[in-house]
Amino acid sequence: MSVKGKLLNLATSLSNSEKKVADYILLNPDKVVSMTVAQLATAACSSPAAVIRLIKHLEIASFTSMKVSLAAELSHEKANNNFYADIKANESLAEIKNKLLGNAQRTLQETSDQIEENAVKQLTNQLIASEQILLFGIGASALVAEDISQKWSRLGYSITVDNDLNLLLPKLVRVRPQTILWIISNSGESPESLVAAKTAHKLGIKVVSLTRFGQNELNQVADIGIHTSQPPEDRQRIAATSSLLAQFMVVDLIFYYFVSQHFDYFVKTLDLSRQVIKDYHVKFGFTDK
Repeated sequence: MSVKGKLLNLATSLSNSEKKVADYILLNPDKVVSMTVAQLATAACSSPAAVIRLIKHLEIASFTSMKVSLAAELSHEKANNNFYADIKANESLAEIKNKLLGNAQRTLQETSDQIEENAVKQLTNQLIASEQILLFGIGASALVAEDISQKWSRLGYSITVDNDLNLLLPKLVRVRPQTILWIISNSGESPESLVAAKTAHKLGIKVVSLTRFGQNELNQVADIGIHTSQPPEDRQRIAATSSLLAQFMVVDLIFYYFVSQHFDYFVKTLDLSRQVIKDYHVKFGFTDK
């Protein structure tokens, strides 16, 4: 994930002094690449200690390493015009296409770069041992929950998808052994998602979260946390385009990895499910015989 992407993802979990440094870097990346720790601290009206703490939060080896990465990002953006941009009034279709393509490329690359292999392996092990998957997501996140349901139901899993706590909570009271609750929330802070996760824990149900990178309450509550990048979307955020792309990509990565690790068994299952659907279509005239 890019330095800018990490800074944006960490924004809500930083102290005031660290946030001053982060904001200065985001607004003046071209100046930061030639600064010392002390110079950055002074420019950001913060302290050298805050700069060092921020570097640790970013999980970057050193201040120099951060500057090198930042310089590379600036060079790449300049060469490829690769920056996030939301639409404006009266834009041409060509301009919108270029913006969406650039946003998508950046989002998918950053998500791919920062996906945590250990977390994916933990989730894979949990899924293979599970008998039932409960999915919960609200708004755009509900679309991702439906995508997960479509994929794992083809593997023979018992799946339930909810976007209403009134429907989900009663299901948590009595579930099959080894059931998991998989919650999708880009922010990781939606009240409904937190209620669902905390209730599941009280009832002894494992919780998996799919949230943006960085500290958020849902990730802290979950047993297994999967993260996407968080593109610097415009405040008005006309649509959750980039965040959805990141979530769909992560789901695809997990699904393919899951099938790959149990290839012989699940390829047969997928072939059987495909054949059952094909037979159904043929029987009722939905496709050519």
